[in-house]
Amino acid sequence: MSETVFRIAEIKDALDIATVHVKMWQKAYKGQVPDSFLDNMSIEERKKIWMSNMQNPKDGIKVFVAENNGDITGWIMGGKNRDEDIPTDVGELGGIYVHPDWQGKGVGSIMMQNFLNWLRKEGYKKATLWVLATNKKTRKWYESKGWRVEGKTKTEPRDGFYLHEVRYIINL
Repeated sequence: MSETVFRIAEIKDALDIATVHVKMWQKAYKGQVPDSFLDNMSIEERKKIWMSNMQNPKDGIKVFVAENNGDITGWIMGGKNRDEDIPTDVGELGGIYVHPDWQGKGVGSIMMQNFLNWLRKEGYKKATLWVLATNKKTRKWYESKGWRVEGKTKTEPRDGFYLHEVRYIINL
């Protein structure tokens, strides 16, 4: 396997980030969200969202990518926690996705380690993340990295369905 480069995302990465985002949703959430939603996900529409997010970044939020042989193989984002019930010294992992062709090759682990190191350098003492309650494979992966169920849950409405999520926490 090639060496994984971990770096801050640039606007030129928006299409690749969108591609990873859509392909991963379509693989990971099959059977957990309606097929009609997954089938209608658009890489072009997601690219527009990513370009807008990167051109107008939210305060305290960073997007990073993993790159192998010049190709974006994954992305991770987060920083300042968006949850109102969380102290300011607790950061957030807002999303992590690895291209399906690169799963199981260590890309996610490299991104996670580098991202958590970045959160530490930013002064955070802990971090949280939200994951679909039904996503057993991903939950098991997070737990193998030291994350533990914090206990809070939420339900987010989407296009005609709901995402039921559980919050995880890790000490940094």
